[in-house]
This record gives sequence, structure tokens and C-alpha cells, in this order.
Amino acid sequence: MKPLLLLFWVMTAGLTPSLFAQDSVRSWQPVLQAQLQALEKIQPAQWAPHTDTLAQLANAHPQEWLLQYYAGWAYTQLSFKAEKKIAEQYCEKAAPFVKRALGLQPGHTETLTLMGYWLSARINAVPSRGASLGAESRQYAEKAIDADPSNPRASLVKALNIYYTPAIFGGGKKRARPTVVETGEKFARFIPADALAPNWGKNIYDVLNASYQ
Repeated sequence: MKPLLLLFWVMTAGLTPSLFAQDSVRSWQPVLQAQLQALEKIQPAQWAPHTDTLAQLANAHPQEWLLQYYAGWAYTQLSFKAEKKIAEQYCEKAAPFVKRALGLQPGHTETLTLMGYWLSARINAVPSRGASLGAESRQYAEKAIDADPSNPRASLVKALNIYYTPAIFGGGKKRARPTVVETGEKFARFIPADALAPNWGKNIYDVLNASYQ
């Protein structure tokens, strides 16, 4: 019996790390999906508890780039929706998650897009940063487009950057128009890879596009 018992433990020891990894993924995916579904149904004023849950989930799984991404994205979204006096606080909460997501996936179109979007939120919170952060935000959007030209969120961040850059510095509503049109075409063709894949931005595009009507 002892040789058989030893053989059993040798075999299971080789499988355990893989099984634990699968269990780890299974443990956070349903929670992430539930939180994202909740955010779709409520107004930004009700987002905070769900965003904090995403942050807790990301901290519990620091090597999962998608969790870092969504925690950073949620706080960034809150920053755009918040009053100026607290918008900066949300940017600060987003910072470690945005940077960690990019560190884990430095060439990924979505993490590059999020970095550009977060930099835009920092400008929105403190407009005087535009001179120093505007170009950096656009550079990240361009890198995200290079990584995946079909990504509508990358084009959206670029369009927003041009739109809100003063005309004297090469931006403005008129100059943004071609990129806005291109962004709309990309959203029309976009299909997310799965239920957890980034799929935000269409409502932001709709508001931006409506300003041309």
C-alpha cells in the first residue's frame, strides 16, 4: 500500500498548482462579472461601493491584469463624473491600478488606452495639467491604436484629446471630427471577445458625436 500511496501523492502534487490556478481564476471571474453588470444598471452616484469592491478584488489578485484594469477604469470613470473638488481623489485611487495593469500588460491595446484615459481624467480634474499631460495622453492613445487599430476605445481617447485641446495648440472640435467619425465606425464593428472583455465607451462616443449634430 505504501508504494501506491506514494505514487498517488507524487501524481497529485504535479497537478495541484494548475488546479489552484484554475480555482483562483474561477473565484474572481464571477465576482468581476457581477460588479460590471451592476455598474451598467446604476448611475455614477451609486458606483462607489462597487468600485471599492473591484479595488479589493484587484488587491487580492495583484497579478491579474484585468482586475487591475477594471479597478483603475472604474475610479477613472468616477473622476470624470465627480465634482472638481473630489475628482482628483478618484484619480489618485485609480493610479496604482492603472499603472499596475500597464506594467503587467505593457503592449496591450486596452491597458495603453486606459493610461491615456486616466491622464485625461487628471487633466479634467486639474485643467492646468493640460499643457504637460495632453501630449502624453495622446501618445498612449496612438500606441493603443498601433497595438490594435480596431479598438474603438483607443480612437475615442484620441478623439477626446483632440476635441478638448485648444485650437491654437492643434486641437478643437473641427480637427477632431475625422477621428470622431472613425471612432463611430469602429464601435459599429466592435464585438467583445467575451463577457469580461473591455466593452465601454459607446455612450461617451454618442455624447461626443451628438455635439456635431
